Amino acid sequence: MTHLLGRQDCVESLRRDVIDLQAAVLDVFSRTGPVRVPSWKFPDKVSCNVDLVQLLQEYDYTEGEPEFNQHSHIVLLELVIDR
Repeated sequence: MTHLLGRQDCVESLRRDVIDLQAAVLDVFSRTGPVRVPSWKFPDKVSCNVDLVQLLQEYDYTEGEPEFNQHSHIVLLELVIDR
């Protein structure tokens, strides 16, 4: 499975997953209000205050940067868990 780490299609798929999960979370929040619990990825922040737009801009696939893409893959997977 390590051969998939950092591949463009994997990174893009994880980005879409994070966006879809966030949309579902916001839908629930619109009915219940925000849930104030610590973020799994950023325990010093409340999960509803994590700036996903900034994180998605920062951790995107970059052509010719295999190590960064592997790091982005892992961060995006952690954001899926965090959501």
